[in-house]
Amino acid sequence: MRLDLLLRLVPLTLVPLVFSWLSGTSLRSLGLVITHPLRDLLIAIPAGVAGFAIAAGFHVYLSRRSGRWFVPTKPDLLVQSGYYLVLNAPIEEWFFRGFLQGSLARWWNVPLLALLVATAIFGAYHFLDRWGWRPVAGATAAGLALGLIYLWQPSPPSLLAPVLVHAAITCGFLSLGPYLVYRSSLLRAGPTTRAVCSPNGGARRCGEACRSGCA
Repeated sequence: MRLDLLLRLVPLTLVPLVFSWLSGTSLRSLGLVITHPLRDLLIAIPAGVAGFAIAAGFHVYLSRRSGRWFVPTKPDLLVQSGYYLVLNAPIEEWFFRGFLQGSLARWWNVPLLALLVATAIFGAYHFLDRWGWRPVAGATAAGLALGLIYLWQPSPPSLLAPVLVHAAITCGFLSLGPYLVYRSSLLRAGPTTRAVCSPNGGARRCGEACRSGCA
């Protein structure tokens, strides 16, 4: 996780900051503003619940295809979920929606095209962790939804709603969702059902949990 923070999240944080400093673009223009929090929460809560459920279901689909379950232990569950909520979701939204999508929309003056380009880059970015095409397709669909949430709001746009929905989707796919699904399957199937981990597979940033949480 520390390596992921250093190699991925730190650069994603610094690039928009350097851009803002060199170009004179305000951080407010990159989404770092809270101007309509009630509206954002009214959108983020139902969208986050739906995104969590869809992501958890997608995890089940991928697990059944591969025959492997990737489930965090309870300590890993807390660490991962906190990581996704506090660091991963805010930083990825800051880069891909606030910086990339927002900057392209201002330069081209075609917000829909900026949304599509930023979404495509967001999806392709997940190939860096050697995801297969199915999880990348899922991440791209999630990115499109997040981009639409960012696009469809009063000016100046805020990252609050996309960040909350992003965190819910990631937790549904990589931490709390798999944990709840697996635990419920244990209750239905009995104590003999166990998760299986592959040393070469698994979702991004789930390697530690797979090694310690599965047998």
